[in-house]
Amino acid sequence: MNYFVNENIFTLNSGTEFSAIKRLKMFKNHQVEAKILTKNYNPQLSGDLKRVDLTHDDVINMYDYFQEVMNVPEKDVDVRYTEKIDKRKYHIEGIDANESLIKHAGQTIAKVLIAPATVGLVGSMEFNDSMNHVIAKDIWDRRGFLSSTQYFHPDGTLGPQIFFDINGTPKLEITHMNIQGILNPTMYKLLNYKGKNRRFNREEELFSFFMNELAGQEPSVFINDRPSLISAVASIKGAVGKWQFLHNSHSKNNQQAGASRLVVDYLQNLFTVYKNSFDGLIVPTAQQKKEIIKYYDFKHVIALTDTFSKKIKKSLLRDRNKIVYVGRLSVEKKPADVVEIFAEVHRRLPETSLDFYGYSSPLDVQKDLEKLIEANNLKNVVKFKGYQSRKALDEALDNAGLLLNTSEGEAFGMNVLEALNHGVPVVAYKVKYGLSEQIEDGKNGYLVPYGAIQAASNSIVEILESEENWEKFSNYSYEKSKEYNEEAVWSQWLNEKVNAESLFIK
Repeated sequence: MNYFVNENIFTLNSGTEFSAIKRLKMFKNHQVEAKILTKNYNPQLSGDLKRVDLTHDDVINMYDYFQEVMNVPEKDVDVRYTEKIDKRKYHIEGIDANESLIKHAGQTIAKVLIAPATVGLVGSMEFNDSMNHVIAKDIWDRRGFLSSTQYFHPDGTLGPQIFFDINGTPKLEITHMNIQGILNPTMYKLLNYKGKNRRFNREEELFSFFMNELAGQEPSVFINDRPSLISAVASIKGAVGKWQFLHNSHSKNNQQAGASRLVVDYLQNLFTVYKNSFDGLIVPTAQQKKEIIKYYDFKHVIALTDTFSKKIKKSLLRDRNKIVYVGRLSVEKKPADVVEIFAEVHRRLPETSLDFYGYSSPLDVQKDLEKLIEANNLKNVVKFKGYQSRKALDEALDNAGLLLNTSEGEAFGMNVLEALNHGVPVVAYKVKYGLSEQIEDGKNGYLVPYGAIQAASNSIVEILESEENWEKFSNYSYEKSKEYNEEAVWSQWLNEKVNAESLFIK
């Protein structure tokens, strides 16, 4: 089995999760078995999987595995019909769409919280004592069963948490303790697992044990997508292969022209302590591969495109004056530069507008952007669209005229490939690594020096000011995206497997 190791499938996924999801679909399309392997407890996983067109068959989650609930069918449990609440004794009082109260003799004894993105389905139940303090919280899996119970101390702090199988049998327990004023999980206990109890001090230790169990059951390759899980994957014994996929630049200075020895802090252990624990690194571009090989002696460094383009369906409706930004609103993405560049473009082309797609991390980033937008008198032409579904984002790109990318570094621009795949030209900063491969100056967009506000605005105006010129850029954008179609990327995997047999199991 081929496992793509991740923390979770989230409600708000990043490019890392989308890369693993598309890779999974590519493997399955070529009849190669694979699953996304996740660490985090997520009782709402069913809904999150549906949003990215996956099922529980595509994912193996650590908590589901130890709770023995991997193959449980979905069942909607409405708050008014759950057997957990005896309607002969208790009265259910709806408060709003998000919660209901359970009352006995006029006193509230529990509160039901509705599962996110559902109507009336049980998400969790909080139980109160006579002083109205929460003493326990039942957490329901979206598939319709009681998944875990959290117990609380009289001061409101979290005590033990118990996880159950479908029959309500305890399978896992987490103990919490207050250490120097901070509440921490201090013990993870598997209950009667293969006939004995097992204790772990940290969740990472439990995760390593989980992956070792899988590796012992059948030949397995583990491709880790998350840097936070490097040490856990490094500890796996008996795997056919262990690989680390770097979705971001490893270098501290992404504006430097030549190679750099300086590795970002969160990857220091990978490049030193755990270097020999992996079969190798996977990076999205040949340039990044070349730079790593120059200074480091990993067993293998392989260049494989981070994602792939879909079949082209040209848009007939287009507003070429619509500029879009797609990605997280975070400091390293430099969204304030987007506003400054657009302000100059809008001054010269008043019919232009700008839409931001993506969530803010942290929230203050968007607040600061809103102040900058107001200061430039752009409130009427700049909109924040937030995190959108794949369908909504496809529609937005079908309608857009240009994508602006101001990130300080991109191992591979997934948002850029998405734009090109929709015939949207791109203007971006010339930073390492992938953008130089994806964007050809004067053909499907422009690369300008990092921080060059005026040069970026000039490039945008050049592309947009004439419909004939824009059509030329758009047509070449479609053509460029074909270089990254699924068959081309799959051929990369097959070619690399010739020299690195442990890359995946066919």
